[in-house]
Amino acid sequence: MSSHAAQRPRPRHGDGTPAAPVRLVEVARAAGVSSMTVSRALRHPERVAPATLQSVRRAIARLGYLPDGGAAALATRRSRVVAAIVPTLMNSVYASTVHGLAAALRAAGYELMLGDSGYDREVEAALVRSFIGRRVDALVLTGVEHAGTTRLLIAQHRVPVVEIWDATRSPIDMLVGFSNVAAGREAGRWLAAHGRRRWAFVGTAPEREDRSGKRLKGLREAARAAGLPAPETAFVVDGMSAAAGREAVAALLARVPAVDALFCANDALAVAALRAAHEAGVEVPGRLAVMGFGDFDVAAVTRPALTTIAIPGEAIGEAAAEAVLDRLDGRDSVGPVRRDLGFSIVRRESA
Repeated sequence: MSSHAAQRPRPRHGDGTPAAPVRLVEVARAAGVSSMTVSRALRHPERVAPATLQSVRRAIARLGYLPDGGAAALATRRSRVVAAIVPTLMNSVYASTVHGLAAALRAAGYELMLGDSGYDREVEAALVRSFIGRRVDALVLTGVEHAGTTRLLIAQHRVPVVEIWDATRSPIDMLVGFSNVAAGREAGRWLAAHGRRRWAFVGTAPEREDRSGKRLKGLREAARAAGLPAPETAFVVDGMSAAAGREAVAALLARVPAVDALFCANDALAVAALRAAHEAGVEVPGRLAVMGFGDFDVAAVTRPALTTIAIPGEAIGEAAAEAVLDRLDGRDSVGPVRRDLGFSIVRRESA
């Protein structure tokens, strides 16, 4: 049998069961290097000569070799896996953050495991329990409001944690995000500066999604500071549902025709608001200003183009990864990580 044939992935047994896993020593033999070199190529590829690294990777691909993650975790007390929990994977609102987080971790030899809490704190707690049980090296949690169970589990197991997409004076551990209250406040100041006097908020009810509630809180603060009436509200159960947003805004415009500005908790609801206004014969921005949150890709191509609040999602993910890696490598002795990356208003046509 030729050496090339010997290096192909192993066939299955006659009864359909797989053959024994390929061993590291076999990868070394196929690549013409030592087992120690293969191990180094897997753990610290930057320390291996490019030609040698390429030979090892070709051998791994031909043989279908999979490193024994369990054995490596026992030897190093590291799984080299970080788990992140986001409220939803049904849309792109957190995509840039996940991308930044995953890319930065992967560059350092870590992988990202994802969980979807569905905006439910108890589901988040169950995911935290599951991830800790799988010995992840760190957790990234969206928001700063969590079930008591989540906080207890983290304290008991001393897992490094980064909270993202919000701000608080008392984070569990590390924090990378921005103030949702300040974002709502700035939205109100913008509307007041542009002559709008009767505002409404479109979003998820505060008891269902705390970050939406904080944006409403900031908007209310801005209204009080400007001597304006408290904003009207149009709440939806699913904060990312265009259909629900369209229906809620239509009802709001019929109920309170004097409303001259909408601040929406996200751009999906703002796009739905543009549609509802068009169907009701309400001109935007002449009669009604519409302002979104998130600066989704669609915001720049709506008609009229959507004025919104941009969040540095990818930078948040990258900074969260940096904080985790510094902690795991013992480089965070300068003090606790508390990073506010802020936000910015993107002015377009709708407000």
